[in-house]
Amino acid sequence: MQQEAVHTRAKRFHRLNNPPPIEVTRRDLNLLAHVARHRFLSSAHLCALDGGSPQNVLRTLRLLFDHGYLDRPAAQRVALAKEGPRPFVYGLGKAGARILREQGHLVDATVDWREKNKRAGTVFIEHTLAVADFMAGLELSCRGRSDVVLLREDEVLALAPADTRAAREPLRWGVQKVILGRKETCSVVPDGAFGLEFPDDTASYFMLEVDRGTIPVSRTDRQGTSAWRKSIQYKFATYWEGWKAKQHEKQFGLKQMRVAMVTTGRERVAHMLEEVRSLTEGKGTGFFLFTDQQALAAASPISASWINGRGQEVTLLD
Repeated sequence: MQQEAVHTRAKRFHRLNNPPPIEVTRRDLNLLAHVARHRFLSSAHLCALDGGSPQNVLRTLRLLFDHGYLDRPAAQRVALAKEGPRPFVYGLGKAGARILREQGHLVDATVDWREKNKRAGTVFIEHTLAVADFMAGLELSCRGRSDVVLLREDEVLALAPADTRAAREPLRWGVQKVILGRKETCSVVPDGAFGLEFPDDTASYFMLEVDRGTIPVSRTDRQGTSAWRKSIQYKFATYWEGWKAKQHEKQFGLKQMRVAMVTTGRERVAHMLEEVRSLTEGKGTGFFLFTDQQALAAASPISASWINGRGQEVTLLD
């Protein structure tokens, strides 16, 4: 991906008072739509998704920023201070949200996007970029292929019952579970959802989890504690109990769905597989799929090697 060098000079985060005039083109609208879909994207992501001249894209992004169609959230300065030059991060600006709505895009008119971008913290931005990195890579790897079509989150949710579509958090996966003799509601919110549609009109559907290694895989705390809920172990137990209760059918109207987990390295994948074996009493399951950043660096999400919860090597197309 094209790298856009960043310096922390103030003007890089301040709009020009009198920027050159702009006439928003279809290409510009596509760039804005990409940002709206992913919440935050780097200039490197946008260059790759555009597919044209990186220099032209970078100039366009600066112009869209100066005119208020895009924002550069200030919290990214923390990463710049630690890591040095890196691509700018962009969020949707007030003018960008307005013009997308005028073009028929579903952008919430009640949200002050500029204020929302100001409030976004470093951890949130970095996690959002990690999710976007996977989803942008998935989109690019599906382009030009005749054997698979990417179904984005909104297309997956379009298949869901009306109650799910109207929910404030339509992806929230909840299940009733008995913990220490009490019935409790356990829930997780996936980082995204997507589908892969094949020429025979069948499709595979996935909930996406992007793990940056910020919480432990397992804890010794007893089930039901607040600490236990901040673990991969808790996520797996909630997904697994929901799958056994056919939550995917009730919530999404789909007869099959899997959890695709992207994590930091092979050692962490191995620990996660141990948790799955423990959860399933040693049987394993194809419900969970795992890959790591090293595997994704070597291949696209479609062709990369994944490991299912039985320890078998697969791809997303299997």
